Amino acid sequence: MNDSDVVTDSGALAWFHKTAMGQWSRQRFTIFWVRVALVGLSTFIAIKVIQPTLVFSDSTPTGGDMGAHVWGPAFLRDHLLPWKLNGWSMDWYSGLPIYRFYMVVPAFFIVLLDVLLPYGMAFKLVAVMGVVTLPVCCWIFGRLARFAYPIPELFAMVGLVYLLDESYTIYGGNIASTMAGEFSFSIALSFAMLAFGFFANG
Repeated sequence: MNDSDVVTDSGALAWFHKTAMGQWSRQRFTIFWVRVALVGLSTFIAIKVIQPTLVFSDSTPTGGDMGAHVWGPAFLRDHLLPWKLNGWSMDWYSGLPIYRFYMVVPAFFIVLLDVLLPYGMAFKLVAVMGVVTLPVCCWIFGRLARFAYPIPELFAMVGLVYLLDESYTIYGGNIASTMAGEFSFSIALSFAMLAFGFFANG
């Protein structure tokens, strides 16, 4: 490195501070990093709790009703698609309706991911989608509803607290219920926060 390189680097650094940092007030800069910290930390904890190493392994998810739900998207893939999204199966006693009362959209996305990924991995990625997106969706709701700082950021943390609630395991929404098979509920909850935000935004 010669002297001209040092001068060039110093000039580039000065330009960055003058243009990028100079346009941001200290308050705006602080708000930005607090936002990144709170929303990012809430999302990181949600991801950490679901154990990504297990999500990205080609294993079969079980627990509660989850083991039974593994069957559904495979039946959709093998017997209903491409022309049907619901139907009838003889896999249980005298038969049962398939995706007439259960939500077919998450199963459809599992089938799409299964084109590129092992089935178990594709299933788990969709199953945890609502969990990992709820904190940021809560923050987006706060922003769209025009709540003052730092309320939207606190919404992200409240979303995390809700996910970690262990007072119930069957009513849906929290991690315990999602791991028991109610992953469509948790996905819908994230979309509901976005819908409320757009509704409040007008």
